[in-house]
Amino acid sequence: MVIEIKRYRYSPYGVDGMVIINGRTICASVEHPHNYLPAGCYPVTLSTDKALRRRMPTLPQGATIRAGNGAFTLRYGSIIVGRQHIPGVVIRSGEEFERLFERI
Repeated sequence: MVIEIKRYRYSPYGVDGMVIINGRTICASVEHPHNYLPAGCYPVTLSTDKALRRRMPTLPQGATIRAGNGAFTLRYGSIIVGRQHIPGVVIRSGEEFERLFERI
C-alpha cells in the first residue's frame, strides 16, 4: 500500500499534516518539529516492532506510523496519527491508528 503525507503547518510544537490513501484524507498526522519526513508518497509495510511487541505500519526509512500523545516522543521520523486538536497535538489517536491499521 502507498500513503501520501501532506503538510499544512510547521510550528515549534510539531509538523501537522494529513495521511491520504487513494486520494482520500484518512486522518491527521503530527511529527517531531526537527525530525520529520518530507511530504510525499511512501510505500507502507507491516513489520514487528520489538519494543511494542506488535505489528506496525512501517515506511522504508524505518519510521513507523503509531498512536501517541505528542510529537516530542517520536524518533526516526515516525508519525503519530489522530484527529487534529491544536498545533502539534492530535486527539483520539488510538481510534484513528486502529482504523488506519485495518486499511493497511
